[in-house]
Amino acid sequence: MSKKVENLQKLAIKEQQKRIKPGVCQKYVRLVLDANLLNNSFAQELLHQLNNKELKYDVRKLEMSNCIIWERNVGQHSLVSGVNLDDAWHMENQTLMLLTDRDFQRELNNQTLEFIGAKLHTAFPECRYTVVVPRTRQNRNNHKSHEVNALIEMQLLQDLHVEQLGLAGCDELLALLQRYTKAIAEAPYKHQRAETLHSFKKYLANDKKQCVRVQSGGAASYGRLWQQHLNRLPLVTLEVAESIISHYSCPKRLLDHFDNNTDAVQTLADIKIKRSNGPHPLQTERRIGNVLCSKLHTLYSTRDPNTLI
Repeated sequence: MSKKVENLQKLAIKEQQKRIKPGVCQKYVRLVLDANLLNNSFAQELLHQLNNKELKYDVRKLEMSNCIIWERNVGQHSLVSGVNLDDAWHMENQTLMLLTDRDFQRELNNQTLEFIGAKLHTAFPECRYTVVVPRTRQNRNNHKSHEVNALIEMQLLQDLHVEQLGLAGCDELLALLQRYTKAIAEAPYKHQRAETLHSFKKYLANDKKQCVRVQSGGAASYGRLWQQHLNRLPLVTLEVAESIISHYSCPKRLLDHFDNNTDAVQTLADIKIKRSNGPHPLQTERRIGNVLCSKLHTLYSTRDPNTLI
């Protein structure tokens, strides 16, 4: 493999990683609306709102009427002499079908709702399907019961996800499309993270609120990480953690203390807990205590992975 080809491959991988990064990935995903949707009363308002929310979309005739699909821009793939590279768009495995109140009532009266799943599978194979229907009516109990039974059958017998929205306007539909677009755009990044971290994701991922970002050369960052680790342990409050850190500023010092001191547990247990809000009248001094220190000694000293803490 030539150096030039290898460099091009590296650039392509870097570009693909950039495209799935949260905060950027939505720019490379667009909705494709079936042209028949423009016949609805809320269509122009929906397109206006999509433009305001900076959601990319395209309108064209799809394989099944009143459907919406999503496509992802996977980069430039073909070269024509004298013409720039074309963008390649790949369809995502998510399809949404919109049934207005009139369409839903017609399908319900004709008893054709049971065929929607098969039609969607034929038109858009290997997808997940969502059917958006109007909310069930509040009057005419018998008719309402008939509608509810039909919706239950769609979900249980046809494996369709059903969303009930108020379709008089486009606000609820727009919010739904925003949620779906964001989830679809971020899916590759989340799948990649899951494959990398496997079962250790919740312990190793540094993308949650209470994680500490360690910066190179930053001693304070390591101190906060040590404190955060101690706070994760049962019985260790913020005051207890600060008291331990005041004597053992890093994990190695605590480990050395356990290794080199025969009275290590008792010495640690006798450390006074610092009060974060200062002394109070009639307040008794508290120690870390033998129960917690015994657990810490077991946690940091045992070599048996089956030991109970």
